[in-house]
Amino acid sequence: MTLSGVAERRKNSPDRVFKWVAALAGICLVGFVVFVILRGSPRPASIGSSALESPPPPVLKAGTVAPGFTLPGLHGGNPVSLSAFRGRPVIVNFFASWCPDCRAELGAVATIARRTTGRVAVIGVDSNETSDTTVTSLLAAAGATYPVAVDAQAKVASQYLVQALPVSYFLSASGKVVGAALGPQSVASLQRWVARLGAAG
Repeated sequence: MTLSGVAERRKNSPDRVFKWVAALAGICLVGFVVFVILRGSPRPASIGSSALESPPPPVLKAGTVAPGFTLPGLHGGNPVSLSAFRGRPVIVNFFASWCPDCRAELGAVATIARRTTGRVAVIGVDSNETSDTTVTSLLAAAGATYPVAVDAQAKVASQYLVQALPVSYFLSASGKVVGAALGPQSVASLQRWVARLGAAG
């Protein structure tokens, strides 16, 4: 290599290094931007992940005395009063015909009511109903024969802190809250609650 070639190489060397540094800096910048974007993206919550789930709706705490109520029966039937069932465990099921999950659950509630006749009372509370005809048909199709009260303005539902339907409360024979189940229940899940009611005395 001639002296002139060496000189030219030395002259171009800083430019070449600068280009390499600039390219490397650009790659790092792009990588950092991608990292920030991915880090800021929320990950889907896994089932049962309490850290990422929204807080559950409020319910009456176990051990508190359940609010008493007396409501008209469906279609002007006999009034339904919670106090009339004192001395027996009670399941209070809040529902409405316009609620798809409630319709899916009615069969399970009716089955439990038949299985526990004489041991556990079941009360349906039809809240904020839009169609008496529809709810009557749904109850008949489910084979529901337990008393159903009409909570037209959802006042009783509000006392029980119900924010969405369906909700079932499980009360001890002394009228205290044992627990609450949010969302549609199956026969199996309701049966487990019945067992807890028996243990609660």
